[in-house]
Amino acid sequence: MAKTKPIKHPIDFKRTAQKDSLFISPARQPAGEENKDCSALSENLLRKGEFQLFHDDKRGIESFERAAKLDPQNPRLFIKQGLALFEYGSAEENEEGLSLASKCFKITTTLDPYCFQAWHLWGNTLHFLGKRRQEPSYFSNALKKYERAVEISEGQTPDVLADLHWDLGDLWSELAKKSGEITDYHYAVKAYEKASTAKDDLAPEFWINFGNTYQVMGKKTNDTRFLLKAIDCYKNAVSSKISFSEAWLFLAVALKTLYSYTHEEDHFSQANECFATTLQLSKNDARAYLEWAQLLLESGTLVKDTKKIRASIDKCFKAYQFDKKNPPITTVWVEGLALLGSETEQLGLIHEALGKIEHLIEEHKNPETFYAYGMCFYALGTYYKDCDFFYQALEQFQEGLSINRAHHRLWHAMASSSFAAALLDHDEKSYERSFHFFKQALNVKRSSLYHSHYAMCLLKWGEISHEKHIVKRAVSHFEEALDLQKNAPYMHLDWIFYYAAALDQLAGFNESDHHYAKAIDLLNHILMLRPEFPHIHLQLALTYSHYAELVSEPKIFYGALYHYRIAHQKEKENDQIILDWALTLMNLGDLLEKDVESDELLREAEYKMIQAAKLGNTHAYYALSCLYSVIGDLNNSLRLLRKAKAFDALPPIEEVLEDDWLENLRETQGFQAFVNALKCKKLSN
Repeated sequence: MAKTKPIKHPIDFKRTAQKDSLFISPARQPAGEENKDCSALSENLLRKGEFQLFHDDKRGIESFERAAKLDPQNPRLFIKQGLALFEYGSAEENEEGLSLASKCFKITTTLDPYCFQAWHLWGNTLHFLGKRRQEPSYFSNALKKYERAVEISEGQTPDVLADLHWDLGDLWSELAKKSGEITDYHYAVKAYEKASTAKDDLAPEFWINFGNTYQVMGKKTNDTRFLLKAIDCYKNAVSSKISFSEAWLFLAVALKTLYSYTHEEDHFSQANECFATTLQLSKNDARAYLEWAQLLLESGTLVKDTKKIRASIDKCFKAYQFDKKNPPITTVWVEGLALLGSETEQLGLIHEALGKIEHLIEEHKNPETFYAYGMCFYALGTYYKDCDFFYQALEQFQEGLSINRAHHRLWHAMASSSFAAALLDHDEKSYERSFHFFKQALNVKRSSLYHSHYAMCLLKWGEISHEKHIVKRAVSHFEEALDLQKNAPYMHLDWIFYYAAALDQLAGFNESDHHYAKAIDLLNHILMLRPEFPHIHLQLALTYSHYAELVSEPKIFYGALYHYRIAHQKEKENDQIILDWALTLMNLGDLLEKDVESDELLREAEYKMIQAAKLGNTHAYYALSCLYSVIGDLNNSLRLLRKAKAFDALPPIEEVLEDDWLENLRETQGFQAFVNALKCKKLSN
């Protein structure tokens, strides 16, 4: 903005000491000579004033006033005065000069309405005053002057036009900051684009301003296309001046922001390299170390890489050496220590984090310090598996939100803490609070990470509540996450795993073979990429089993049995795996025609159910009751049904009455008496 240059070679004004001799009496001079002499005197006073102002001598203003009185109709005189006054007023202690410069440009445009330079400079002056005084009305007036300059700009050189549109872009950026309107940022972009087409070799500062506008637009709209354009602008800045460390830093930060949306390893690597280059050029740049630390911490947290988290802590330490009074350095440092302590189960690191943040929270009550403090309690909750710490974390995050309710990380932290508490206390209200907080986070920032975490929370509650609409919402949010995160099938296999689990549950509600088939494809994708992925064989076994029950296809049942066998080898004492395996054997044995193979399958199912019961799974008693009903051993069936009741392991009475496997038992008087007793007990309660 305001690309005027200081006066580098002020003239020698010794001759002006004899200024009185330049006044010629009108009585002795013709009118033409008088005007000529006044103009000459005015020009000398102009030069004297320029010299005085250049040396911060306020008397230059008086010289300008006298010059103006001598030649009041000369627009060239006023535009020169305006330029000098602008330079003088650029210093904070000389702000009066800016107001006087504005008056000079106003007079110039009155005398010559088509003076392009005056309109442009008048706009620059008002723009500068608006920034200096933090007064938006100056920006509105500056915009009118720039627009008038654009109207009469025909015939101007490319350099001049580029400067005008650059200034106009800067002004629209200021207006956009005040209004928050994305439309104003679009106007800024249009102005910058015109500047870039008018001239090829623009200064790196132009590309930084242009890139900053695109970056803000990208953050406001969650549109990575704008971030990519910002990166192109910063690359132009770097290309025009390869040693410009600030341009490298802006490029690194833009790549870091892009990584937060894409989680592309390539974007992380590029940002990493740009931060390294920045610090080669500017070794003591605390901000570069801090931004780099944030990148490493985000990536380390995302992929659970403790090496990156340790590297983040190291960068915070280096940043702190150069700027010990910068609270954000400490807050990132604290977050890194707390997360590392949680991941490595080192309680000492969490307490070290608490030690750093507790004194800071008293001095700097802002969202970031409350976020870091809350993360310490979250880490303690994870370490001790204690709801109370998660509730303490919630209190700190809430304090941060009371200062800034648009802080998406705080909303996400609130949701994550509430979800962690819900997993421990299984309280419906905890889940409902989590849903609310996830929604708020997504209202502020559309993030694949937030969608996936929200989906996991919904899925967990769907498993407990058995509500179709909850599971359906979980599937929807997983799909939103995967749509935003194109590399998720390779970067986030946990998202794919839980998405498949959600599809499995939804297929059960909808009786949809399509959802089962899709879930199996996703799980096989994980198995191919990471054969040791936790519980992958168990989930495949369950999904194959559910699919087989729907379509009554023996081949699919055998696929389930194959995966149960592998899952059991990995967790031989897991009674639930054994029981699920037994139920699948029973389903297949019941499906096949009564022959030797069918009988063998049912006997194997019986053996596994008894094994599960011995390991403490009380639900195995109801499963055995069903099995004995199918094979006709009705006495044992009724006995085990009663045993299931004694262990409070019966499903709801409606399910007992409708269970096809108990069809043979339902014909008996003993079953009728059993059911009547259940009904009486239910009524009495």
